[in-house]
Amino acid sequence: MKKLLISLSILAAIAVVYYFGVARLPKENMSTQEILQKYQYDSTFSRFEYLETDEHTRTFKFTAFDCEEVFGKIAYPKIKRDKYPVLIGVHAMGRSYPRWFQSSLKGRPTVTNVNKITAEALQKGYVVIAIDSRYHGQRKVKEKPLRSIWNNLHYFGDKSDYENMILKTVLDNRTLIDWIETQPNLDHKRIHVAGYSMGGQVSLLLAGVDKRVNDVIAIVPPFIDNAIAAVAPKNLVHLIESNRVLMITGEHDDVASEEENQLIFSSITSKSKQHVIYDADHILPVDYVDDVASWLL
Repeated sequence: MKKLLISLSILAAIAVVYYFGVARLPKENMSTQEILQKYQYDSTFSRFEYLETDEHTRTFKFTAFDCEEVFGKIAYPKIKRDKYPVLIGVHAMGRSYPRWFQSSLKGRPTVTNVNKITAEALQKGYVVIAIDSRYHGQRKVKEKPLRSIWNNLHYFGDKSDYENMILKTVLDNRTLIDWIETQPNLDHKRIHVAGYSMGGQVSLLLAGVDKRVNDVIAIVPPFIDNAIAAVAPKNLVHLIESNRVLMITGEHDDVASEEENQLIFSSITSKSKQHVIYDADHILPVDYVDDVASWLL
């Protein structure tokens, strides 16, 4: 038993030394311009194709800036308009675009309740569009499962896949906005973005780098420090200057503390902003949807 305890102590010590000496990611000192450069892309849009259609919804795919196929869905309200305002929904990590349109998927409930946001937006006359993020849904890569991406980031000090996942998801949504601008029935001057968890992170980054975004709804975004500076919202939210911003957080969230959430919110330059805090963890009570509905014009 004594030898076992000694062996376990040695292994624990090795693990601690490895984590603090090797695996822990160093902080990056990147200027705003250096970060913005990472979000540049070829904005030439091409190859949009509808896959399935019914009276009010259509699934689609298009080719991203780097020739990757992007899959998504668009839902139209029953209200008829010449031009529709647009709400882009961005899903959480481990989810996919159908969550914005379905109360469950493969027998598992949509615990983020973003499908209820879609219902509220449609009732108010918005078109709602959502796409799969990189490595999610129909875009999963067998060699890069999400668990591997997460473990590499947190335990082995390899940030590359996580950084690419967030960066390229932002760029995919910029390409989606390129398409929106080509549609005569979509109001490209009223493009709003809402996201839950990783989707909240992407929404803040997208609003920071793309002035075509109007309203921003960031729901429980994780706090990212300068170990992954290019995808840390805290480095870009000061560029959100004239947008309406709604940030909803949980007081006991394990991916962002109260102080970290306040840092993000206070760094947003826009004066038209609101921060709603729930006595909750990362999964908010369904009541938060009412706050979103009230925020939508």
